Amino acid sequence: MRRRLLSIKDDLVTIKDFALGASPRLPGEGKYGIGSLRARELRDAMASEVPGAEITRLRIEDTDRGTTDRARLKLEWNEAGRKAGLPTSVFAKGTPSRSGSRIIVSAFGCHTYESRFYHQIWKSIPDLVVRPYVSRAGEGGRFVIALEDMVGSGNVQTYTCADEAPLSHVEAVIDLLAKIHGCFWDSPRFETDLSWLKTYAKRPGYPFMRRFFKWSEKRFMAQDREVPAPVRKLTRQYVENQPAFVRIWEAMTPTLCHGDCHLGNTFSLPDGRAVIYDWQVFHKMNGLRDFAYFLMHSVTTDMRRKHERTLLERYLDGLKQAGVKNPPRFDDAWEAYRLLTIDGWIAIVFTLAVGGMQPDEWMEVTAVRAIHTMLDLDLAGAMDKALGQGTAGRCP
Repeated sequence: MRRRLLSIKDDLVTIKDFALGASPRLPGEGKYGIGSLRARELRDAMASEVPGAEITRLRIEDTDRGTTDRARLKLEWNEAGRKAGLPTSVFAKGTPSRSGSRIIVSAFGCHTYESRFYHQIWKSIPDLVVRPYVSRAGEGGRFVIALEDMVGSGNVQTYTCADEAPLSHVEAVIDLLAKIHGCFWDSPRFETDLSWLKTYAKRPGYPFMRRFFKWSEKRFMAQDREVPAPVRKLTRQYVENQPAFVRIWEAMTPTLCHGDCHLGNTFSLPDGRAVIYDWQVFHKMNGLRDFAYFLMHSVTTDMRRKHERTLLERYLDGLKQAGVKNPPRFDDAWEAYRLLTIDGWIAIVFTLAVGGMQPDEWMEVTAVRAIHTMLDLDLAGAMDKALGQGTAGRCP
C-alpha cells in the first residue's frame, strides 16, 4: 500500500512538472534563461580578484535552440580587465524556447540536476569538466548556466557524436571516465551531501519513462530504417522487462555516472587530455554503463572490434589508479559491459523516435555503430541469461 501511495505521489509530481514545462509563462522566470545574465553578475563571478575590472558591454551571439537554448556571450572589458587577460566570451545555456524541450527538461529534472552538479560536484573533478561561472534553476525547466567558453578560446578539438575520433582521444575519454568514476566509486557522500543524487529509477520523471520507452520503441520500429530482427526482439524484451533490468543496474556498485557520454559531449585539450560537459542526465549508476555507452555510440565499429578489450583493461586499471581498492575483475566487467549496452541502445531509440534532440543524420551513424556492437557482443544472449538468473551474475 505504501509503495502504491509513493508511486501515485511520484506520478503527481511528474504531471506537475509536465504542466509547468508546458506553460509559456511562470512567475519569476525573468531570473532564468540566457537573457537573464547581466554584466555585473558575470564580472563578480569571473573577476572578483581583479581590482577595478568591469564588463563594459555584453552581446549575445551564435544562438541555437535544441534540447536547451544555447549561445555565446561576447564580453568587452575595461582597461583593468583587458590587462588581466580576462576571457572575452562565455558559453551559456538556458530555458528552452521550445515547449516540447521545456517539458522534457522540466519533467526529468535535467535543469535542476545540472545546476546542482556545478554547485556541489564539479570542484571535486575540476580538471575533467568545464568551469562554471553562473548556475541557477527554478521550476518548469527554467534555468541558466554560464560556463568557460573552451570552444571560443580556440584551444580545444570539438566533435559531433557522429565523428570518427582518433584512438588517442578515445583512450583519453576512457581515462577521464575512470578518474570520475574512481572519485565517486561507492562514495560515502551518497549518504551525506549527495544523498539527493538518485539512481536511474528514482530520478525525476521516471514514473513516465517506462511509458515513453514503450511509445518510442513502437515509433522507432515503425520508421523506415533497417533494424535486424534480433535487435528488434531484444529492444522489445528490454521494454517489457525494464523493472527487472533496473534491479540489475541498481545491484551494481554505484558511482557518479555521466549518463550521456557520447563523443559530441567531449573536447580534446592540446595536451591530449579529454574534458566532458553536459551534465543534464547524470545519476548514480555503475560506471561501466558510461563505458558501454561511449564505445557503442562514439567509436567506429572497426576500432571497437580491435580495441574494446584493451580499452576495458585500461578503464579498470584507471579505476585502480584513481583509488578504487577492489575494481571489478575483467571477466565480470566484460559481462556487465555486454549487458549494459542495452541501456545505451534505448537512449538512441528514444532520441530518434522523439526527433529534434540531435540531427537525425548523426543519430543514424550512432545507431549503426550500436547495432553492430549489440550483435558482436551477443547482447540477446546476455539479456536472456540475466533475466533467467534474475541478476547479472557477479555484479561489478
